[in-house]
Amino acid sequence: MMRKIRLIGSSIISSIIISSWLPASELWVDTSNRSEVIKFYIENYLPSEGFESRHEWNGSIEGQDPGTLSDRIHQDVIMRVNYFRAMAGLNANIGLSDDLNNKAQEAAFMMAYQNELSHYPTSDWKYYSEEGAIAAKNSNLSLGFNLPYYGPAAIDGQIEDDGDNNQNLGHRRWILYSRAPLLMGHGSIPLNYIINHPEPEPVNRNSSMALWVIGEAPKMNPDNLDFIAWPPAGYVPHQVVYNRWSFAIPNSQENAADFSFANVAVRKNGKEIPSIIIYKGNPSEGNDPTIAFELNDEDLVLKNNLDQKYSVTVSNIIGSEQNEYHYEVTIIDPMHLNLIQIEGPDIVYEDTTNVFNFKPISAAKMYQLLVSNSVKIDWLEDAENTEDLKIQNNSIGAENIIVDDINTQGSKSFHLVNNNDYFEIINEVIPTQNSILKFENYFRYVGDGTSLKIEIQDESGSWREIWQRYGKHGYQVIVGDWDPNWNTTEVPIGHYEDQKIRIRFVYEYESGANWTPLPGENPLEMGAFIDNIQLTDCYELIPLESQTIDPGNDAFELTDINNGMYWLKMKAKISNQWFDFSLSRSILKAEGLRPEIIITQFNKTDNSFGIDFTSKGLKHLYLQTSEDGGINWEPFMNKDLLTEDKKPYRFEFVEPNQRSIIYRVIGDKEK
Repeated sequence: MMRKIRLIGSSIISSIIISSWLPASELWVDTSNRSEVIKFYIENYLPSEGFESRHEWNGSIEGQDPGTLSDRIHQDVIMRVNYFRAMAGLNANIGLSDDLNNKAQEAAFMMAYQNELSHYPTSDWKYYSEEGAIAAKNSNLSLGFNLPYYGPAAIDGQIEDDGDNNQNLGHRRWILYSRAPLLMGHGSIPLNYIINHPEPEPVNRNSSMALWVIGEAPKMNPDNLDFIAWPPAGYVPHQVVYNRWSFAIPNSQENAADFSFANVAVRKNGKEIPSIIIYKGNPSEGNDPTIAFELNDEDLVLKNNLDQKYSVTVSNIIGSEQNEYHYEVTIIDPMHLNLIQIEGPDIVYEDTTNVFNFKPISAAKMYQLLVSNSVKIDWLEDAENTEDLKIQNNSIGAENIIVDDINTQGSKSFHLVNNNDYFEIINEVIPTQNSILKFENYFRYVGDGTSLKIEIQDESGSWREIWQRYGKHGYQVIVGDWDPNWNTTEVPIGHYEDQKIRIRFVYEYESGANWTPLPGENPLEMGAFIDNIQLTDCYELIPLESQTIDPGNDAFELTDINNGMYWLKMKAKISNQWFDFSLSRSILKAEGLRPEIIITQFNKTDNSFGIDFTSKGLKHLYLQTSEDGGINWEPFMNKDLLTEDKKPYRFEFVEPNQRSIIYRVIGDKEK
C-alpha cells in the first residue's frame, strides 16, 4: 500500500502554438484575510476534487489510441493550476489550448504505454508519435500507480515535487513561473482505464499526465511582484503545504538573483525550527531563480486545528534589489473558521435593549444564530435512525460515514476511513461529575501510524485529545486480520463538570502504511467502525429557535424571550459551506428592571444629614455605615419600596458624634 510519486521536470524552452480559448476572468485572493483564503479554497480548489469519478476518456489501450478527454477534466486541471498561481500572487488567467491538449494527450499516452518517463522519447518506444515527443519536451510529466499521477491531483504532485530527483523543484517552478504562457496543454491517462485492460501492453499498469508549461512568455503580471513563495505569505490551507518550501525572485534585467550563498531561517510560533536547503538556483536556469528548503513533517502537523505561524527569512542574496527578504506563513485548516465571539450583557432585563455584537467575517455569505436551553440527557446514538441523527458529519472526505451490515446490533454503524475524517455530536454537552462517554469500536485494516481519537473542545475553543487507539497493520498484512470482536470503551468526562463542551470522533493518519481505499478497492475492508455511542448523566443544550443574519451586520437583538437561562451561539456560511458553531455563551433573562442606584446629592442641615438618590429595579434599600474605612459595614437604615420604577428617595438622619464615618446605599430585588 505504499504510495510513491515519480515526476520529471523540464528546463527546455520552446515556442507554443496559438491559443484556442482563454478563461473568462482572472482569479485573485487576499492571502492576508483568513476567511477569504477559506472561501477561495472552497470555490477554486475543492470543485476539482473527486475528479476520478467523472473522468471520461475515449481512447483505447488495445487499439493504441490516445483518445481525448472530457471538457470537465480539462477544466478541473486548469482550475487547479490557477488556484496555485493565484495563491502565490501570480496572474491566474491561464487557459488551455485544444491543440496543446491533443499533443499533451499523445505524450501522456506514450508515458503510460511505455511505463517510463522521459522528456526525450525515441522512435523505438512501444508507442511513439512526433507530436507526443514534442509535447514531452515542453511538459511537466507524471507517471505512477495512484491518483496523484493524472488529472488535477497530478498538479498537486508537481507542486509538492517530492523525490531525490526533484530537489530543484522544476515542476513547481514551471507552474509558478512569473512569465508562464497564457495557454497550456493537458493530457491524462486515468488509472481506472489502465487497470481494467490487462492485455496487451503496457506490462505495468500506471496512469500518467502531461502538462504543457513552456511557451511564449507574456509580460510578467503583476508588475510589482517582489517574490514567489510556496507556501505563499499569508494564510494557506494545510492540504496544499508540503515539507519542501521554495522562494523565487522573478528574473529580469533589474533582478537576476543568485542564491549560491543564501541562507534560510524559519521560526514557528516564535521558536526557530530546523530547515535544510536542498537547492540554490541562479539566473541561468531558464525560469525564476529559486532556493528550495525542507522542513520536518512533524513541524507541519496541525494540532487541534490551531493555526501555525511561520516566519521565514532568506538572506545573503546576490544580484537582487534586496539582499534579504522576510515573510510570514500561517497554515490553517480551511474547514474551520475562527470562532465567532458574541459580546453583550450577561443579564438582560425588561428595560434593557438586549443588543449583542459580534465581529463580522468578510467572506461570510450568511450567519445563523441559535438560541438554546439545557436539559438532562441520557441518550444512545446507534446510526439506525438516519432522519434524526445526534451527530453531524463536518468533514469533506467522509461522504458516507454510515454503512450497512457492519454493526453490534441493528443494521448500521459509523465508518471513518480517510485521513482527517471525523464526525461530531451535534449539541454542546455540560457534563456532571459522573458523566461517561461510552461506545463500541471495531477495526479492520488500520495502519500502525493511524488512529481513532476522541477530542473535546472546551470553552477555550481548542480541541484536546482524551482517548486514542492505533491500528496494527504495516505494508504487508494477513488477509482478514481484523478485530475478532467489537470493543466496548468507556471514557469518563467528569473532569469537564459544568463546562460547555463538544465531542468528536477523528480518524487520523500520522505515519507508516496509509490504508486509504484506492479506486477499485473496497472501503469496508479498511478503517474504524463506531456504534452505540452513549452519553450518561449529562446536560445538553437543546435548540429553541434560530434566525439568520445577513452579511454586513455585526449585531442582533433578543426580543420576546421569557425569564430564564439561555445559551447563544453563531455560525457562518462561506460560499456553499456552513462552518461549525461557536461555543455558546450564557445569558440570564431576569425579571423586572435593571437594578440601579445613583446618589444625586448629600445634604447637611444644623443637626441632620440627608442622602438623596434615585433607584430602580429594586424592592429593598439599605443605608449602611463603616467606621474602619469600608472594611466592615453595619446596617443603619432601610426602606421597603412599593414599585421597581425609577424614583427619587432620601435617607435622613441625625448628625453622628464620630467624625470618620462612611455611608453607602445598597439594595436587592427580594424583600
